[in-house]
Amino acid sequence: MCPRSTPFSLERAVLDAGGVIRSARDGAIACKWRGAPRAFIIVKSGKLSIHFRTRDRQVPWAECRATDGQDCMPVTAAILSERPISVRAICMVPTTWLELSPTSLVLLVHGRPEFRQALFSGHARRIPTFFSRISARNALGLDQRIADWLLCHACAREVHATHADIASDLLTAREVVTRRLKDFAAKGWIKQKRGCIQIDAPAALSRVARGVFSLNAAAQSLPHVNT
Repeated sequence: MCPRSTPFSLERAVLDAGGVIRSARDGAIACKWRGAPRAFIIVKSGKLSIHFRTRDRQVPWAECRATDGQDCMPVTAAILSERPISVRAICMVPTTWLELSPTSLVLLVHGRPEFRQALFSGHARRIPTFFSRISARNALGLDQRIADWLLCHACAREVHATHADIASDLLTAREVVTRRLKDFAAKGWIKQKRGCIQIDAPAALSRVARGVFSLNAAAQSLPHVNT
């Protein structure tokens, strides 16, 4: 009998090319930048939620998730196409990942056919799920999208952004965002300061983001009082 061939290991190839191991706790920011990608990222264990968008187009943030043995697809694409990208990757659970310089990734892709095949075969398997998630997010109501945006951009329960920043990311009007945030504040979920939003009830925002709680439904369920 012929011996079974050992499956090609992307992780081993990245380590051999000079990859560095990183780890972080649940909720920590694994990487964050705007402009040229700083590193190729592949998850060793755990799960990353990568929010990203290109810098030269007015499009909302999209999300790609990576788990054991998977790379951050949008970052990889930006490296290979030499395109700037805004990225914010968050650990969904305690996570360990590998980082490799963009130059080393390009050398691997062009110099090792087995690496290239394994990398892009993985992308082909993940792309249907990726686009399914994008389609689902685009179908969300504005309350859900704003709540999700706040949670994704919060650091120590604070979001440093203006209403115009949020509106630009979500492709809506600033006045609409202002009204929704005022509703959130009236319920005690957030406090607003100049250029900063403090999240006081992340669990409530999470329920809104997941569609479990609707502001419109809550308003309609309130008893009518004659005055």
